[in-house]
Amino acid sequence: MSLKKYEIRNVNVLNILEDFRFTYRELYQPEKTNECLFERMAGEADKWCGDEHLQTLYNMGEAHDGAADTSVCYPIKPKHYNGTHPEEYRKTWEALDQQLKEELGVRCSALSTLYPPDGFIGWHNNANASEHNLIFTWSERGDGWFKFIEPSTGEEVVIQDEPGWNLKAGYFGAYGSDDVVYHCAHTKCFRMTLSYTLGHDFDFWQDCIDYITNP
Repeated sequence: MSLKKYEIRNVNVLNILEDFRFTYRELYQPEKTNECLFERMAGEADKWCGDEHLQTLYNMGEAHDGAADTSVCYPIKPKHYNGTHPEEYRKTWEALDQQLKEELGVRCSALSTLYPPDGFIGWHNNANASEHNLIFTWSERGDGWFKFIEPSTGEEVVIQDEPGWNLKAGYFGAYGSDDVVYHCAHTKCFRMTLSYTLGHDFDFWQDCIDYITNP
């Protein structure tokens, strides 16, 4: 199953997402207060999102556990916050996260992160977390992309960011399946990603997409 990009048209969902944007671009600035993952890799997006690193992962096969281990980003979740108001920060994130979960009927926040200009997440495949997913992305100017390898053809597919919020959704398969999806992302502007996993129920995943994409 390929990942696809969808327009978010549900007003309730857009309002909650806009609250996320306001909170982590105007109320808080995680790039000033939160832990930066793999800060030593700053400026190395071309290396870790490049063909050579992808081939290295292919060669590793199942020795690569699937998780991303090359990235420059600022996780938004409270455990990564190092500012002066940790309890306020925690309650704010938990309230927003719960609002979106309740609106969609989902349970698991897999990722909540802010990419700075020239931030990235390198090639990986999430084979360690095989589930249907909803990937909400906000881009400041649209100057970024999400790239994946279509497992059925081996084709490299690039989904260009657009200013504001969009949705990508698909299925990350486990090793041994035909749905192992290698993917990475890079941005030249601020970019926020909120990712939720939905297990293996295709019909429920499709219902969520229908709800998000209809006014």
